[in-house]
Amino acid sequence: MKHIKSYIIFTYLLFIGVNLLAQETLTNLISNPEIEKLSKQFIKANSNTPKASYELPFIDDFAKSNGYPDAEKWIDNNVFINNSFPYEPVSVGVATFDPLNETGSLYANASIVPFGADTLTSQPINLNFPGDTSIFLSFFIQPGGLGDIPESEDKLYVDYYSPDSAKWFPVWNGSFSKTDSSLTEYYYYNSTTKITKNSEKPTFISFTPVILPVKEDQFLKNNFQFRFRNKASMANTGNTPLVAGNSDQWHIDFVRLDTARTITDTIIDDLCFVKPLGSLLNNYESLPWSHFSRANAFEMGDSITIVYANRSNKIRNTGNREFEIEDIWGGTGTEAFTGGTGDNIDPFTTETYKAKTNYIFPYNPANDSALFEIRSYLVTDTFKIREQYRWNDTLRYLQRFYNYYAYDDGTSEMGYDLSGDGTENGMVAMRFKTYKKDTLRGIQIYFNRSLDNVNEKYFKLVIWNEIDNKPGSIIYIKDNIKPVFEDSLNKFTNYIFDTTIVLENNFYIGWQKVYATSLNVGFDLNRNNKDKLFKNFAGTWESSVVDGTVMIRPMFGEKINVVTDITQPIIKEKIDFGVYPNPAKNNINIDIDIDYSSEIHYSIFDMHGRIYTNQLYTNSDIDISGLPSGIYYIRIIKSNGPSGTKKFIVIR
Repeated sequence: MKHIKSYIIFTYLLFIGVNLLAQETLTNLISNPEIEKLSKQFIKANSNTPKASYELPFIDDFAKSNGYPDAEKWIDNNVFINNSFPYEPVSVGVATFDPLNETGSLYANASIVPFGADTLTSQPINLNFPGDTSIFLSFFIQPGGLGDIPESEDKLYVDYYSPDSAKWFPVWNGSFSKTDSSLTEYYYYNSTTKITKNSEKPTFISFTPVILPVKEDQFLKNNFQFRFRNKASMANTGNTPLVAGNSDQWHIDFVRLDTARTITDTIIDDLCFVKPLGSLLNNYESLPWSHFSRANAFEMGDSITIVYANRSNKIRNTGNREFEIEDIWGGTGTEAFTGGTGDNIDPFTTETYKAKTNYIFPYNPANDSALFEIRSYLVTDTFKIREQYRWNDTLRYLQRFYNYYAYDDGTSEMGYDLSGDGTENGMVAMRFKTYKKDTLRGIQIYFNRSLDNVNEKYFKLVIWNEIDNKPGSIIYIKDNIKPVFEDSLNKFTNYIFDTTIVLENNFYIGWQKVYATSLNVGFDLNRNNKDKLFKNFAGTWESSVVDGTVMIRPMFGEKINVVTDITQPIIKEKIDFGVYPNPAKNNINIDIDIDYSSEIHYSIFDMHGRIYTNQLYTNSDIDISGLPSGIYYIRIIKSNGPSGTKKFIVIR
């Protein structure tokens, strides 16, 4: 019988008078809010339109794009490109296969019986190498990760396309057994089965390499293609519709198709980032900009942490570790600094580096919000053979300062609440600290959608003071509240208070339930703040045992406009451009898709912020013959409009 599939952590509470079915639960999403947001904002240019044949090597580590696959390499948009769901990926960015389509919703054919779900199909590739037996396709796979582990019948497949017969042929499939943490691979081309057991990390399965030959004559043609596809199935939930959702996840990383390979060639000759950047604040992802001047002594971190790995089988040098912090709205410009050249890293080793910085976000009391972009680069070498790996050498993070305190990163991977018998009046509270005595204007909560909207139930919004490091007396309670879904976008719902509530120091915000049905509040798996989360089933507050962060935020400051505050400020448009040649010697050129040349100024500066030139761009070569060898940045600015910055290297 099929197991009920959900990523649920059961915490059985032995309180007197409370039914043992009362529990903290994590539930799968029935939609992908990130993809829903992107699908509403962008018209996808690739729309299953093949391009001219791609030339080898074909390499994608999924570090370039976000949300949808890179249209230069793939013809469909079904899979989710992300850093949210994988556990210890090969490099930043993976492709996630699940039961959700390109709009972030469940497929129309979703059922409890395995059904065809996501597909990732390559652009046509030139494999016109008749008789070549050295062509192999390799990739890394992970079942589940931080998401839901697939059942054994929910498989991942690889197919090859024969241009002459216009048919697809299966060449490999993989399935996973939770019982003994074993991965089973079946190879169609030689009818063999391979079983790999992972006893060291049964909860989070490591990425496993797969390599497949492409040697049959029918595939060694121009316009060859390959594809990944998965089968998924929904939970047989019975009376628990919240459980059904974004389940049966497979993650793929570092796809490589090339010649001159062997069946053992699964090692990547690369040094790359393996974790995204995080907040520069010590405790929060974000805090109100009007509170920053008092908070910076306690919250401002003294370093930027980066994590990178040597994925090759030989010693690699880290190269230069470079950093930038750009004031997007405040106009104070970009501060660049270096972490210097790193040490040699042994094969298959991960290293964490903290770059010390004296940077303090420039506070301007005249502004009610601020936005900064933090960037880090690895400059390891300039070899063309690793050109397609360059995307995983760059990280970006937006540090937001609006009108709220936030522990979460803004992305929901699961849903959280108390559910089951005995939770009808259960309470959940999250501890916050305000660094400035201020008026609490409202609370933001992110709600996940549930099948048939079963979580649209009344609840009470509650604020507590603190007694003995736990929620104490109720300061404020608001009845008859329901979850609201903001036009299917990944937005928080604002609940504005009708009374003045002035707070300082520690306080708690949360909810009290009216029904046993879960409210399905957004849950961030990539930020762990369970030490600040408390639950109450029968009059006693207890700490949460679930790793992650409930997506709830207190809003402070002046009176809030309910309509406009739901939408966060939009980042100013940036100019996307290329710099070539890179590395360069005497001249560089700017490659811009749109003709801005008559109104663009450019400046060239080094990683210490020293400016070498600042002038109007005339759509011609830029002379850099006077620059000594080193790392530089070119920033282009359109008059009263967008800007953009790129890094380039000068070699003498």
